[in-house]
Amino acid sequence: MKKLTLIALFLFYLGVNAQDSINLSLETLKWEQDFNHAKSISKLEEKPILIFFTGSDWCGPCKKLVSDFFESERFKKISKKDFILYKANFPRNKDLVTDLQVAENTRLKKKYEVTSYPTVIIVNANGKVLAKRKGYNLMRDTSYYFDLIDSVLK
Repeated sequence: MKKLTLIALFLFYLGVNAQDSINLSLETLKWEQDFNHAKSISKLEEKPILIFFTGSDWCGPCKKLVSDFFESERFKKISKKDFILYKANFPRNKDLVTDLQVAENTRLKKKYEVTSYPTVIIVNANGKVLAKRKGYNLMRDTSYYFDLIDSVLK
């Protein structure tokens, strides 16, 4: 009976730990919904803001960049520690963004002269551009974007 209890406890322990590791890999990014709030946090925490200009529901390269780069464990670790994230989304389905977000995202698009998607711009708390990259290659090589991040964090 003691052996069965020990085995049951051991299996329960393995199940709990497996569930924890699954939850860690499914951790989602925290994208700020208001750019002014993102700037406030940036000043407070002394972190740059990474702005992702995307058409989330129609832009194929944007979707690939999300799955290859933004959802990678490497980016999640870096972003949590070193960046404030803001998504400037321009979806076709207007239910995905509020009217205030549309206005703010359009203002940011003009200010930073964004002409294509995806575009990633890293700015300081005052809005000064620290780095900028646009596009995503067919080879799905994320090093282009990790180099961008590394250049800002040096």
